[in-house]
Amino acid sequence: DIIATLAAECESTGRPCRILSGDKDLMQLVTDTTLMLKPDKAGGGWVLIDRQGVEAEWGVKPEQMRDMLSLIGDTADNIPGVKGIGEKTAQKLLADYKTLDGIYGNIDSIKGATQKKLIEGRDSAYFSQKLVELCYNVQVNASIEDFKLVSPDYQSAARILEHAGAYAVAKSYAADETAIKGAVTAQTDAAQPAPAQAEDTLFEGASAPAVQNTGDYTSVHSAEELHTIIEEIKQNSLCAFDLETDGLNPHQAKMVGFSISCKAGNSFYIPFTSAEKGTFEAPAYIEKQTALQELGKIFSDQNMTVVTHNGKFDYQVLRSNGLEKPKCRFADTMIAAWLLNPEYSSFSLESLSKTILNLETISFESLVSKADSAKGKTFADVPLKDALPYAAEDADLTLKLWQKLEPELKKTDLYELFWSVEMPVLPILAEMEIEGIHVDTQKLADYRIELVQDIDKTQAEIFDIVGHDFNISSTKQLQQVLFEERKLPAAKKTKTGYSTDTSVLEELAQLDPVPKKILEYRSLTKLLSTYVDTLPSLADKNGRIHTSFMQTGTATGRLSSKDPNLQNIPVREEAGRRIRSAFTAEPGKVLVSADYSQIELVLLAHLSGDKNLQKAFNEGVDVHKATASLIFGVAPEQVTPEQRRTAKTINFGVMYGMSAFRLSNELGISRTTAKEFIDSYFATYSGIQDFIRAVIEKCEASGYVETIFKRKRFIRTINAKNKTEKSAAERMAVNTPIQGSAADIVKKAMIAVQNEIEAQKLKAKLLLQVHDELILECPLEECETVKTLLKTKMESVAKLNVPLKVSVESGENWGMFH
Repeated sequence: DIIATLAAECESTGRPCRILSGDKDLMQLVTDTTLMLKPDKAGGGWVLIDRQGVEAEWGVKPEQMRDMLSLIGDTADNIPGVKGIGEKTAQKLLADYKTLDGIYGNIDSIKGATQKKLIEGRDSAYFSQKLVELCYNVQVNASIEDFKLVSPDYQSAARILEHAGAYAVAKSYAADETAIKGAVTAQTDAAQPAPAQAEDTLFEGASAPAVQNTGDYTSVHSAEELHTIIEEIKQNSLCAFDLETDGLNPHQAKMVGFSISCKAGNSFYIPFTSAEKGTFEAPAYIEKQTALQELGKIFSDQNMTVVTHNGKFDYQVLRSNGLEKPKCRFADTMIAAWLLNPEYSSFSLESLSKTILNLETISFESLVSKADSAKGKTFADVPLKDALPYAAEDADLTLKLWQKLEPELKKTDLYELFWSVEMPVLPILAEMEIEGIHVDTQKLADYRIELVQDIDKTQAEIFDIVGHDFNISSTKQLQQVLFEERKLPAAKKTKTGYSTDTSVLEELAQLDPVPKKILEYRSLTKLLSTYVDTLPSLADKNGRIHTSFMQTGTATGRLSSKDPNLQNIPVREEAGRRIRSAFTAEPGKVLVSADYSQIELVLLAHLSGDKNLQKAFNEGVDVHKATASLIFGVAPEQVTPEQRRTAKTINFGVMYGMSAFRLSNELGISRTTAKEFIDSYFATYSGIQDFIRAVIEKCEASGYVETIFKRKRFIRTINAKNKTEKSAAERMAVNTPIQGSAADIVKKAMIAVQNEIEAQKLKAKLLLQVHDELILECPLEECETVKTLLKTKMESVAKLNVPLKVSVESGENWGMFH
């Protein structure tokens, strides 16, 4: 949206604009003066995309790209599109009817299966259009002139362009170094440079172009040879390992082979199959089970360190193929790199090898093209002569990366966090994903009937208030209803009219019943498409869903979840409870939930040292009521529900830098009153204000913030002159130590709980982690033992100045908790 806003400003003033991006969404911005520079993944460098370029690639005009993507969807951005509508069909439809509204306005003229698909996918099409739609009036508190370089640093520019593959342009910039020596001008944003950290050294890359990686790589074809290699590796006590499979789903992928290395530049590849298998040219292959038995000698050895890259995937595939639960120590280079620079753009082996090692790797696409992959070709179909260097270099590069990353972890004081938190939690997450959680598809089917009825009822209520039917999912029709027919005040302007996004509708809901009903309708339809209709299709043959937990998905250290995302199910709504209730324990078992109570507020009390807030927690009173009592000057028993709600909003909002403007919106009060509440809050909890000030000042000096357990987050814009950037950086600086410490505590709790389960030889299994909550499944007879274990271990996992409290519940389904 910021790019769209700036591009629109350039367009209105006749200023040439170039958008450097490979994002197809942004092609809708291309005009005669606004062009795209798209990375050329095949040949390196950049490809210039103009209006003709968009038409050549997509068969539609730039202004039709939004509707093109609304029809065909985009899996990379989770845009569903219309099921069954491909590029060619979409091109013809847009050639005939110009726009999405034009297509649906002439739906009767469209015949056959295409008409049926369009009718069935109408809501999805307009929902997709909403997702693809750009905003052209984002408030950017700076003019384009502010970004002009008075005295460019040509050498730095050359280095950056070189890393991006624009070698010819980089060369011309480097040539200008003799004329201008890259002086740092008075307009430089950083008022004072942060000390050099890992992200400023390892991750800035080398000045010379990356060179192609090479090594002494050997394929192994006899059990005797593999046995000798394994015995030598055991003497070394450290090796790098990488697994090759025929797919990316760890629960379904079949092993193709594995590579192993204990010396940089040397690697062995053990294939189980290749394109030659079944032909006269086929080499000898070691039996998979024989190879796994040899591998087991490494993975079962507590004295071994096995270095992996995205090792959770390898772990799960090996376990599903019969490998016993590993006892070795894992060192994962993807997680090590993320710890050192959590906001780096990519943690792929290919990207890190190029940036940190200055080595080009063999791309998977050079072995299996996208076209071949679409036809079902996998790594198992690659000839051994090509598979060997690709597979073997993965283990080699992983080892080389570890040799670079391990010293940096020590130097930046992240070594302890890496070994005590991130590495022990990796196999726990892998086992959780393997276990999965049972879903009752019949419950979802029953709820679907109710949900569809609720959607129809809400739609009918909207039509009744408005006085006529219209397409609620059509932005254009909704704009007409809200701003033309109902004369509601328009807010944010977009290229296609006034915005109807959630924030706008929430404000308008205070003035008119229709926006509130629209929000309700959107919420219900999202539940239907995202969960109720999707979850049953994700269950395996045993009725269990296997989400994927991402350790490197956030900069704060919190885990995120995908495929499906089980952390985003609404918590406080009845609809969310109904969906949660479909996640059940199997017969003879029970689900147990353990949830930290107000952990982020507890950490705010600990970190700030504020006496009043600590007193409330130490005395075990209602913290929000205690806050209300202090800021409103009334006795605790006289606090009204409204006063408690205000205090609760401020308590949680202060961690996120809540402004008077935002508080006034959330509580429906004047900005003056909101400011008075916040001033009163900080007068009451002066220690919190001192803490916020100290965190920001320290970050300004060092360039980063850290958690209780030394997790670091670098905040480059903390010294920005732009007020909007500076404010956002300050909010990030204050929130990260709190949210990050909470994430660390939850991970430490998972480790402590799992260790105790194993020590007591219980059958209980960790299934899910949802922010501050752990979900387990155990036999009925273990329930009370597990509940006691959870409370004891989770409350004692960290020593704070205020107590950690955990609420523990059990039941037959997830919806019974809280």
